[in-house]
Amino acid sequence: MKDKKQIGISILIMLGLLCLSSLVGILFQSWHWADTNIILVYILAVLMTSRFTKGYFYGIMSSIISTFLFNYFFTAPYYTLSVYDSKYFITFIVMTLTAIITSASTSRIQLSTDLANENARNMKTLYDLTNKLSDLLDYQSLSKVVIEIFSEVFDCEIGFICFQESPHYIYLLGTKDSKHEEILDDLQEYQSQFLYLRKPYKELNQCYHYPIYGIHKLLGVVILPKENVELMNDNTHKLLVSMIENVSLALDHIYSIKEQLKLKEATVKERYRSNLLRAISHDLRTPLSGIMGTSEMIMDMNNHQEETYQLAHGIYEEANWLYLLVENILSLTKVEEGKLVIHKQLEAVEEVIGSAVYHVTKNNQRKIEVHVPDDVLMVPMDAKLIQQVIINLLDNAMKHTPKDKSIYVDAYEKDQEAYIVVEDYGKGFENQNPKEIFEMFYTNNGSNSSDGSKGVGLGLTICKAIVEAHSGEIQAENCSEHQGARFIVKLKKR
Repeated sequence: MKDKKQIGISILIMLGLLCLSSLVGILFQSWHWADTNIILVYILAVLMTSRFTKGYFYGIMSSIISTFLFNYFFTAPYYTLSVYDSKYFITFIVMTLTAIITSASTSRIQLSTDLANENARNMKTLYDLTNKLSDLLDYQSLSKVVIEIFSEVFDCEIGFICFQESPHYIYLLGTKDSKHEEILDDLQEYQSQFLYLRKPYKELNQCYHYPIYGIHKLLGVVILPKENVELMNDNTHKLLVSMIENVSLALDHIYSIKEQLKLKEATVKERYRSNLLRAISHDLRTPLSGIMGTSEMIMDMNNHQEETYQLAHGIYEEANWLYLLVENILSLTKVEEGKLVIHKQLEAVEEVIGSAVYHVTKNNQRKIEVHVPDDVLMVPMDAKLIQQVIINLLDNAMKHTPKDKSIYVDAYEKDQEAYIVVEDYGKGFENQNPKEIFEMFYTNNGSNSSDGSKGVGLGLTICKAIVEAHSGEIQAENCSEHQGARFIVKLKKR
């Protein structure tokens, strides 16, 4: 309808200018002016037609019609298309060619001007869109701005879907003055429509759905009526694509801000948690040391068979377990904060193992067999931390090994690497994945857990962190010679 109206207006402009030129020519003829002046009036009409109409067609048609009008009104015999003087044929040809050339040149200039104006409008539209979107920090406001600007630019009803954290989304439909929310029947099914999409849009329900992709995921969809999109020229379609890209950048900006806020909030919470754990652990250390020292003194003052000794021994074991837990919590906070500092120096492996074995057996009558090489095995390590690793592994082995069975600790050298192996006679891992037991807070209370029959699942996590900080490796597996678990710590000698 709009094109037909434009065609009608262009035809009226062309005919009006030609009629006016003919009237002016008749006036010039009555004043006995030369025919050259009348030809210039017709050429001026052709130029004006090219200026006020779009395309080459009207200018060229005006050129041809003006030649016939000049012949009809101003060459003898008058008011016929016949010509007595053959010289006028040259005049007609030159007049027609001149009019066509000037018309084409004017039309070309007009098209260039229109294109420049359209590009300027498009740039202003993009600038306004970017300017409005850059200040937005929430999805709801962005959705409203998108509806308002897109509907105003493309003169139609616009739909906009903004995907937030699943299953939340915003679906607005409307124009600048009237907007309302819609509901998707199936969010996941709708999103799947845009997987492996080969076109820049998806045609659904007589509408074109343009997906908006971010860096990591599908951020939203802009919906336009099919009939409006099909009437767009190349420049308008490029403008649409550019506007969608601007919306994509704005959505990515909001998404990044929200992710940063979440990360900041999580960091603050983690810092508070670590500070609390560290404060509690430090406050527990002193009374636990006092309880352990007092219980040891009571045990030394009584016979093993006496009830007092058994009570004191029980108190010592529980306090020792709590003390080990406190040490693990402190180490955990250091690992998470990146403050676990390794002070390496050459240490004898057998001395570190001996200290760890003494720590766990000084008040616990468990049989631990240690096998070390005849030659002194020197390894660069932080002796205190590696001792803590061995204590955790031995404590873990004691939980799962029957009291009448031994625990084996073996140390040896192979391929310029030192190996420390701890074996128990427990049930092994059975249905467990040995790799999972090093995860934080991994427990399996009451069954065959490796770190959870009496704990919170931190010991093996700390072991892994300390060993990896030494550029080493730790792994767990089922023993092949007997039922039980085997933990292998591998440290580099250089």
